[in-house]
Amino acid sequence: MKLFDFKYTRQSIGIFLVFMGSPLIFFFKETLGFGGSSAFTVAGFCSGFVFMVSTDTFKKFYKLNTPIFRLGLIFTLISLIYFYAYNEVYTDSYVVGRDIANYILIAVFFFMLVSVPNEVKDYFLPVTVALTFLGSICLIYSMATNPLFVLGQRATVVFGDGTSASNGNPHVYARNAFAGIFASYFMFQTRNSLWKLFCIANFLISLAILVMAQVRTILLAFFMAVALYVYYNSSPSSIKNAIKGFFSPRNILIMLLLFAGVVYYFMTHQQLLDILINYYDNSSTALTKAILTAAGMADEKTIDYSAMGRVGNFEFFKSILYGEPQSLILGKGYRFWYMDMPIVEALLDYGIIGLWSFGLMNLLILKESLKAMKARNNPFTMFLAYFYLTYFLGLFTGGRPNDTPYWFVFAVMIRFMGVTYLDLLPKGTTSSVENSNPTSPATQV
Repeated sequence: MKLFDFKYTRQSIGIFLVFMGSPLIFFFKETLGFGGSSAFTVAGFCSGFVFMVSTDTFKKFYKLNTPIFRLGLIFTLISLIYFYAYNEVYTDSYVVGRDIANYILIAVFFFMLVSVPNEVKDYFLPVTVALTFLGSICLIYSMATNPLFVLGQRATVVFGDGTSASNGNPHVYARNAFAGIFASYFMFQTRNSLWKLFCIANFLISLAILVMAQVRTILLAFFMAVALYVYYNSSPSSIKNAIKGFFSPRNILIMLLLFAGVVYYFMTHQQLLDILINYYDNSSTALTKAILTAAGMADEKTIDYSAMGRVGNFEFFKSILYGEPQSLILGKGYRFWYMDMPIVEALLDYGIIGLWSFGLMNLLILKESLKAMKARNNPFTMFLAYFYLTYFLGLFTGGRPNDTPYWFVFAVMIRFMGVTYLDLLPKGTTSSVENSNPTSPATQV
């Protein structure tokens, strides 16, 4: 795998900053004090657009996944129509301006992606390894310089004035860690020894951050990703041989010695053991509270307010479903209710056509992701496939169907997933064509 080319590496950095750069943006905004307003976030996205620009921008357009694009376009058009014609909630001038800006950012990113050369697929993973490592280091620095942070709390960059050690967004850092783990694993195939060592370091640090962030959705996505990787990369014979080899007398002896060494190390480093126990207790307690809250069995001491919010939202949705189901045919209007479950809100806000376009689009992305995992033709698309799992699960656990973080990811998936010529493209050739030749399959969208 290639490591560096100025043009394609720069464009890869631009793509990363837009759809995966939130951890770095939050760090510069909150920890280094570059500005806590949304203007700095927009500036961060715009810097990504600048990195993506090249001399051939908008002169060539590259093929994308047409079925997914059509569904995404239908949902976007429906939401825009509702935004202007069926919007009884978001009428404040600031909110209207913010939403218009969000649509513009998504559109600019999409058209920039369609014009970015296919060669970025060979340089994106090295960029991801480097920038996820930087994101993790920024998080560690933020925690180390926060006097209110206590080991055992969720790892995140603190928002605002720092008066609370838990006021932040651990989800973006958990996703950054997830990306760092899989990018480092796929990049480990490089022959460069220094990069191998760097990938190992990033893998281990990312794994630690994933545990420290304590985001249940991302942890579930991680275990699902590992299970899928094992499933698609194992055969019955290899599993049988692995089990047989694992239980050989020599390997059992080695495992016992390693286990004894780990136990001895932790017994002689009680502080480290206490930290691990603290994280385990916090995670298990949070999971127990969420389950009890969802089941309606929580009391004042065991209630999970995040889960309680989703339970309340779902009860609100049920009241509409049973009380006035006809309203769900067309929906209740643009961003009518914050469900914190995007797939359900798509139906509530935009009706049957909203659920159909948004839901089917994500099912097709999931289908293409599973195909990429199975085919194993391209490390870049394999990475995107596993990374998408964090957002697919998020459709049921957090956010809104119009949120820019989702649509930045959707734009990347539309551009690169299921586009088979990325895997078959011979070296030194290109599948893009000039705009003057619209009949070529490479320009069909």
